[in-house]
Amino acid sequence: MLNHLSWASYWEAVIAVLVIYYAFVGIRFYSPDIKKLISRPALQNNSGNELPEQLVYQEQAVADHGLPEEVSYADDHYPDDDILEADELTISVKALVSGASGKSYAPDQLIPLIRAEFQKHQVLTNSPYRPAINELVVSECERTGVAELTEDEVDEWWNS
Repeated sequence: MLNHLSWASYWEAVIAVLVIYYAFVGIRFYSPDIKKLISRPALQNNSGNELPEQLVYQEQAVADHGLPEEVSYADDHYPDDDILEADELTISVKALVSGASGKSYAPDQLIPLIRAEFQKHQVLTNSPYRPAINELVVSECERTGVAELTEDEVDEWWNS
Protein backbone atom coordinates (compact mmCIF):
# COMPACT_ATOMS: atom_id res chain seq x y z
CA MET A 1 0.00 0.00 0.00
CA LEU A 2 2.75 2.47 0.87
CA ASN A 3 5.31 0.97 -1.46
CA HIS A 4 5.58 4.17 -3.48
CA LEU A 5 7.01 6.07 -0.41
CA SER A 6 10.74 5.85 0.25
CA TRP A 7 12.47 6.18 3.58
CA ALA A 8 14.03 9.44 2.50
CA SER A 9 10.66 11.03 1.79
CA TYR A 10 9.33 9.66 5.10
CA TRP A 11 12.15 11.31 7.08
CA GLU A 12 11.70 14.57 5.14
CA ALA A 13 8.04 14.61 6.12
CA VAL A 14 8.82 13.83 9.78
CA ILE A 15 11.43 16.61 9.92
CA ALA A 16 9.06 19.10 8.26
CA VAL A 17 6.29 18.28 10.77
CA LEU A 18 8.73 18.66 13.69
CA VAL A 19 10.02 22.01 12.43
CA ILE A 20 6.46 23.31 12.06
CA TYR A 21 5.51 22.00 15.52
CA TYR A 22 8.52 23.54 17.31
CA ALA A 23 8.10 26.81 15.44
CA PHE A 24 4.49 26.98 16.62
CA VAL A 25 5.46 26.18 20.25
CA GLY A 26 8.30 28.71 20.15
CA ILE A 27 6.11 31.50 18.78
CA ARG A 28 3.15 30.67 21.00
CA PHE A 29 4.91 30.25 24.34
CA TYR A 30 8.39 31.76 24.04
CA SER A 31 7.93 34.82 21.85
CA PRO A 32 9.09 37.36 24.52
CA ASP A 33 12.24 35.33 25.16
CA ILE A 34 12.94 35.00 21.46
CA LYS A 35 12.50 38.75 20.99
CA LYS A 36 14.97 39.43 23.81
CA LEU A 37 17.43 36.97 22.32
CA ILE A 38 17.22 38.57 18.88
CA SER A 39 17.41 42.17 20.12
CA ARG A 40 20.28 41.57 22.61
CA PRO A 41 23.16 41.59 20.08
CA ALA A 42 22.04 44.99 18.80
CA LEU A 43 22.40 46.49 22.30
CA GLN A 44 25.84 45.04 23.07
CA ASN A 45 29.22 46.31 22.03
CA ASN A 46 30.98 44.37 19.34
CA SER A 47 33.91 43.69 21.68
CA GLY A 48 31.93 41.41 24.02
CA ASN A 49 34.62 41.85 26.68
CA GLU A 50 32.69 44.03 29.09
CA LEU A 51 32.18 42.90 32.67
CA PRO A 52 28.96 43.52 34.54
CA GLU A 53 29.10 46.55 36.81
CA GLN A 54 29.15 44.42 39.98
CA LEU A 55 32.35 42.65 38.86
CA VAL A 56 34.34 45.76 37.99
CA TYR A 57 37.04 46.43 40.60
CA GLN A 58 36.54 49.71 42.40
CA GLU A 59 39.52 50.69 44.55
CA GLN A 60 37.65 53.56 46.19
CA ALA A 61 35.01 51.20 47.61
CA VAL A 62 37.64 49.28 49.61
CA ALA A 63 39.08 52.48 51.08
CA ASP A 64 35.63 53.75 52.11
CA HIS A 65 34.92 50.70 54.29
CA GLY A 66 37.86 51.50 56.54
CA LEU A 67 39.47 48.10 56.22
CA PRO A 68 42.76 47.83 58.06
CA GLU A 69 45.77 48.10 55.83
CA GLU A 70 47.78 45.60 57.84
CA VAL A 71 46.44 42.63 59.73
CA SER A 72 48.15 41.92 63.02
CA TYR A 73 47.97 38.66 64.93
CA ALA A 74 48.27 38.41 68.69
CA ASP A 75 51.35 36.62 70.01
CA ASP A 76 52.81 36.34 66.51
CA HIS A 77 50.39 33.53 65.77
CA TYR A 78 49.78 33.27 62.05
CA PRO A 79 47.09 31.33 60.20
CA ASP A 80 49.76 29.11 58.63
CA ASP A 81 50.56 27.88 62.12
CA ASP A 82 46.90 26.96 62.58
CA ILE A 83 46.98 24.88 59.41
CA LEU A 84 50.06 23.01 60.54
CA GLU A 85 48.60 22.52 64.00
CA ALA A 86 45.30 21.26 62.51
CA ASP A 87 47.15 18.84 60.24
CA GLU A 88 49.10 17.54 63.20
CA LEU A 89 45.91 17.05 65.20
CA THR A 90 44.06 15.30 62.38
CA ILE A 91 46.95 12.90 61.87
CA SER A 92 47.06 12.03 65.56
CA VAL A 93 43.26 11.64 65.78
CA LYS A 94 43.24 9.35 62.74
CA ALA A 95 46.01 7.29 64.29
CA LEU A 96 44.13 7.00 67.58
CA VAL A 97 40.89 5.97 65.89
CA SER A 98 42.56 3.47 63.57
CA GLY A 99 44.45 2.00 66.54
CA ALA A 100 41.19 1.61 68.44
CA SER A 101 39.44 0.02 65.46
CA GLY A 102 41.29 -3.26 65.95
CA LYS A 103 40.04 -3.55 69.51
CA SER A 104 36.58 -4.26 70.87
CA TYR A 105 33.98 -1.50 71.05
CA ALA A 106 35.33 0.68 73.87
CA PRO A 107 34.66 4.39 73.41
CA ASP A 108 35.42 4.94 77.11
CA GLN A 109 39.08 4.22 76.37
CA LEU A 110 39.26 6.27 73.16
CA ILE A 111 37.49 9.44 74.29
CA PRO A 112 40.05 10.41 76.96
CA LEU A 113 42.85 9.97 74.42
CA ILE A 114 41.16 12.28 71.93
CA ARG A 115 40.45 14.81 74.68
CA ALA A 116 44.13 14.75 75.60
CA GLU A 117 45.03 15.46 71.98
CA PHE A 118 42.63 18.41 71.97
CA GLN A 119 44.32 19.72 75.12
CA LYS A 120 47.74 19.47 73.43
CA HIS A 121 46.40 21.60 70.58
CA GLN A 122 44.61 24.31 72.57
CA VAL A 123 45.65 26.86 69.91
CA LEU A 124 42.85 25.47 67.73
CA THR A 125 40.12 26.05 70.31
CA ASN A 126 38.93 29.26 68.61
CA SER A 127 40.18 28.31 65.18
CA PRO A 128 37.95 28.14 62.11
CA TYR A 129 39.21 24.57 61.67
CA ARG A 130 37.51 23.38 64.86
CA PRO A 131 34.18 22.33 63.23
CA ALA A 132 36.04 20.43 60.52
CA ILE A 133 38.13 18.63 63.13
CA ASN A 134 34.98 17.76 65.08
CA GLU A 135 33.41 16.37 61.93
CA LEU A 136 36.55 14.38 61.20
CA VAL A 137 36.47 12.74 64.64
CA VAL A 138 32.79 11.81 64.24
CA SER A 139 33.20 10.48 60.70
CA GLU A 140 36.35 8.48 61.49
CA CYS A 141 34.73 6.90 64.54
CA GLU A 142 31.63 6.11 62.55
CA ARG A 143 33.59 4.75 59.59
CA THR A 144 35.66 2.39 61.72
CA GLY A 145 32.83 1.51 64.08
CA VAL A 146 34.81 2.53 67.15
CA ALA A 147 32.20 4.85 68.67
CA GLU A 148 28.95 6.58 67.81
CA LEU A 149 29.42 10.28 68.51
CA THR A 150 27.80 13.55 67.63
CA GLU A 151 29.60 16.73 66.68
CA ASP A 152 28.17 18.47 69.76
CA GLU A 153 29.72 15.85 72.03
CA VAL A 154 33.08 16.22 70.37
CA ASP A 155 32.83 20.01 70.51
CA GLU A 156 32.44 19.86 74.31
CA TRP A 157 35.78 18.01 74.60
CA TRP A 158 37.71 21.14 73.61
CA ASN A 159 36.88 22.88 76.89
CA SER A 160 37.16 19.94 79.27
